[in-house]
Amino acid sequence: MTIQLDLLRRGRGAMAPLATEFRTHCAIADSLRTGAHPGWLWTHFPAGEKRDPAAGARLKRMGLKPGWADFLLVDPNGRHYWLELKRGRAPLNEAQEAFAVAMLERDVPYRVARSFEEAIAQLREWGAIRLRVAA
Repeated sequence: MTIQLDLLRRGRGAMAPLATEFRTHCAIADSLRTGAHPGWLWTHFPAGEKRDPAAGARLKRMGLKPGWADFLLVDPNGRHYWLELKRGRAPLNEAQEAFAVAMLERDVPYRVARSFEEAIAQLREWGAIRLRVAA
């Protein structure tokens, strides 16, 4: 299966600005919906978007922690994987750095992808997805 994705090109081959994180997250979710290998579970972890203070306070009260990665995947054997998406060269914040270190110390697969293509390549490397992407 191949997905044609043209988020970065406009017009006559000119490069557009980087896709928004929202668009990239949606494209990854769409790719997982249609191309995840059987037995893999996944979810998006929506902790970072802007929301009104009341909603943020409710989520914090329910236990939402800062810094957790954007996507959680669980393979058929129960091992879990974390994928953080960042736009271009945007740095991880302090909480994200701490989460990354915590996962690496526990030998939990964790990666940062800075584009749709990088994310798909990582998902393929983990064996989570069966897609080939043509940009």
